Amino acid sequence: MRKSGNLRSAVDRRSRTAMFAVASCVLSIAFVGGCGAEDRDDVLKGFELELPTCPTENLTFSGQTSAPGIQLAMSFTASTSCVETYLKGHGVDLSRPLYWPASGWDVIGDHTFPPTEPPFEPEHMKQFKLDLDASKKYKMYIGFRTPKDAEFRVLLDPEGGNTSLYMESRSAGRVRMGG
Repeated sequence: MRKSGNLRSAVDRRSRTAMFAVASCVLSIAFVGGCGAEDRDDVLKGFELELPTCPTENLTFSGQTSAPGIQLAMSFTASTSCVETYLKGHGVDLSRPLYWPASGWDVIGDHTFPPTEPPFEPEHMKQFKLDLDASKKYKMYIGFRTPKDAEFRVLLDPEGGNTSLYMESRSAGRVRMGG
């Protein structure tokens, strides 16, 4: 077994799961299921994140900008060039992907994670309707940032000239509603 910095965020995800459970708010695609029912535009504004300027399809979205439980998860499909431009515009170095599934087991502290550990929280995997094929390699990126220093994990699923992008916040940065 090897230690890896690539999946250290798995422990972060596990601790965030407890925070999400405390918030226990219902998520939906059209509205954000925070306790204050924040809508998509308000959450995007709170994160200082805009949707791509190119045409997108199959948009899913959930999030909130109020504590506890500040988070955002979003997916969409667009042309591969649009997705790459969107990622580069948020500081992602496309020459340095990680991959799912991982190349081996990861050990972080007392926790051991299999290579097929889902890349996102269970509720976001369900939201994305994401059923990953473990025989396929998916590119993943960390370091997608907004101007408020919120950071996201991103997974790409290319098909033909389009790519589906799935993203989940890992760190809220300086996100606060109205701030």
